[in-house]
Amino acid sequence: MEYVRIVDVSLCHEYYNGSSCGFKVVPTLETAEILKREQTLCRIYDGKVRLMAPANAFLGKSVLSFYVKASIAEVWNVTYFDGIAHDEFPVAVVSAEKDPYFEGRSKESMPELQRMFGVIFLLELHIGSKRPLVCTVKVPTKKLRWCYCVSGVYAERDLSINDSLDADDPVQFDCVDKSPKLSLYVSRREIPIVSGAPSRFQLMDSATSKVLVKSLPNASGKTLAKASLDDGTRTIVAECFVNP
Repeated sequence: MEYVRIVDVSLCHEYYNGSSCGFKVVPTLETAEILKREQTLCRIYDGKVRLMAPANAFLGKSVLSFYVKASIAEVWNVTYFDGIAHDEFPVAVVSAEKDPYFEGRSKESMPELQRMFGVIFLLELHIGSKRPLVCTVKVPTKKLRWCYCVSGVYAERDLSINDSLDADDPVQFDCVDKSPKLSLYVSRREIPIVSGAPSRFQLMDSATSKVLVKSLPNASGKTLAKASLDDGTRTIVAECFVNP
């Protein structure tokens, strides 16, 4: 029997610089029955879904659905689906007609999710074209304000944070709290959290413009906290601890 490739879809996360790690993909019960009926060879590993089927299989249009779970707990902290309401569930729609995109579906229409643990989103593959479904689904990373917590000898000094990677539109920080033991500097806008990204911020003395720390640590999804801003509001920030 001659087999042909019908699906070669990879998942990647912007947080991991395009790596497919952190995902476990499991077909729904209905999809598992379709794959068995169509005698499909299914290979799922490292966030990749590859399907081989007989040449005479899937002659009509079919929809295959897969649960995507987090194999690394940190994925929950760094993933954000923009535009999807709290009562909706994110679905990655993949078809031959357009680029992959995420949309929100009512959680009430997906009661099976109530019995499952750790599902981040649903991967929905629309089969029906003569050419194979080959693409990469990019899972968006969360953007947060970064908060540098400066302790030690520099805690009481007037400091500034320099954006060394963008001189035209630099990220600016405000000191929202200062004490003899700890000072907090929060960015004015949200910044993507990306693992392994080059360091972009420098700690400087405001009075002399002397660089005190050439390479401040980047934020990660492991150190999330709440911080009060200058206007009195509170927001979630990604904390970076600095003790020169």
